[in-house]
Amino acid sequence: MKANRRAFLRTAGSAAGFMILPRRLIAASGEQPPSETVYAVCVGPGGQGRADMDAFGRCGKVIGMADVDPRQLGHAKSVAPEAKTFADYREMYDAMGKDFDAVIVGTPDHWHALPAMEAMQRGKHVYVEKPLTRTIWETRKLMEGAARYNVVTQMGNQGRSFQSNLVFAAWVQKGVLGRVTDVHTWVTMRLMDSKGRLPELANKHDIPAGLDWDRWIGPAQFHPYYHGFMPGAWRAWTPFGSGSPGDWGCHLVDPIFTALKLRPPKTIHAEVTPGWDPKADALAFPNASRVKFEYELSNKKTLNVLWHDGEFCNEVPRPPALEADRDLGNKLAPNWMAGAVVYGTENTLTYGSHGASGCRIIPEEKMKGLQETKSLGDYHNLGMGDHVRDFVNAIKTGRKAGSDFSVSGVVTEAALLGSIAIRNPGIKLEWDAQAMRITNCPEANALVTPEYRKGYELKV
Repeated sequence: MKANRRAFLRTAGSAAGFMILPRRLIAASGEQPPSETVYAVCVGPGGQGRADMDAFGRCGKVIGMADVDPRQLGHAKSVAPEAKTFADYREMYDAMGKDFDAVIVGTPDHWHALPAMEAMQRGKHVYVEKPLTRTIWETRKLMEGAARYNVVTQMGNQGRSFQSNLVFAAWVQKGVLGRVTDVHTWVTMRLMDSKGRLPELANKHDIPAGLDWDRWIGPAQFHPYYHGFMPGAWRAWTPFGSGSPGDWGCHLVDPIFTALKLRPPKTIHAEVTPGWDPKADALAFPNASRVKFEYELSNKKTLNVLWHDGEFCNEVPRPPALEADRDLGNKLAPNWMAGAVVYGTENTLTYGSHGASGCRIIPEEKMKGLQETKSLGDYHNLGMGDHVRDFVNAIKTGRKAGSDFSVSGVVTEAALLGSIAIRNPGIKLEWDAQAMRITNCPEANALVTPEYRKGYELKV
């Protein structure tokens, strides 16, 4: 019985067609009966990985976790006390392969691709934190792998499951905004000043007890241990993270992709914090950036999307239609703001990050008028979606999850192009998506494909 259930979960999305669980298998409370629980293991249960485990525990069960840092395993016991622990995810896959259905990947960006691909090759469903990978080549390979191995996939851009994402798409497609011409997105959060810490890399730093540093580096360019690389701060360092565009782009730009069914941009041009040098400071992302993406729409018109982070957010133009007493965006924390303004030929709209604060036509008087005339369709209060539950339900019913790699991979590609652009500022990069190549800048094009350390290559 147990083996048959696992076979069903592995093959639910088979090419033969979708399979739906009978209602008798769903508990009356709305929760799944224990015999139909989806079991998962987590690779990288620190920080966001731990939050994903906690969310998964509300609709499934995490039974294993692996991390090269025993401190993170200890912290994660607070959300999955019965889960078995491993220092190496490959050992976990081998030891528990018959007991779990899905893998959560919550590692730093440079470690996303390998455990995700190996899980799919074993027939496991995968939930991978955003951005999908650190490089575009890896993203393309995970997209191909998801299709080849017929598994359910989900990227961790939670706003994709929020109702506001669907409402925004419906309004755009109904023509409420007219033709969308320009988009401004921003997040005021700054990265850690990694450029200012570059001199510290020359000093010797003691590796914490139990941490397998060589394994933490894994496929990335090797550097001696430095306490400023982890935890969390790795996002500011180019061998491990993808900067602010990679971190936040998959949240803030995703609604535009949903609404307009965008493909990758044609050109990308970045400005960065003054004083940052692409060669001397190559290990450190700039502290702040502004990136202009140009997209060609299906009607052959050009859509401009401008990304701002850090102090460049001070230059986001305030829409003339926005009331003087209203904030532009939503507060993520007391000192952080994020959001977007979408300009159309008929109306202007704002939304917050992750789908927070919903989407609103501005000014509010115009929004109310459109509601009264039913021009917005069946509009109602915007709900907060459960992204992890969507992933689990997709496994159970054999459908695709909302942020399946086939769509989230395209969003990630755009975000990573922004990451490449800020490492090559002042150059209008030209992207040939079909050839997967930046055609006018060899230095930028070299960042499309990773250089793996021996023994850590992605096997496709």
